[in-house]
Amino acid sequence: MSKYQYEDAVKQLQDSGSIGLQDFKNLSYEDLNELLEEIKVWCLYANGKADKLPKESKKKKKKKKD
Repeated sequence: MSKYQYEDAVKQLQDSGSIGLQDFKNLSYEDLNELLEEIKVWCLYANGKADKLPKESKKKKKKKKD
């Protein structure tokens, strides 16, 4: 079984609009922290529209550029 990551959590949120506590537990601390920060921004500025939630981790994008 593959490890549950940021992208998996975002897809689940976009598909169902919710995420379980077990899924939070399966995320790494770094991915969990980033996801929670993105959810805050998403709820405040995007009115909770699922299509506005970033599909890819910003930190992983930065690593690819370097």
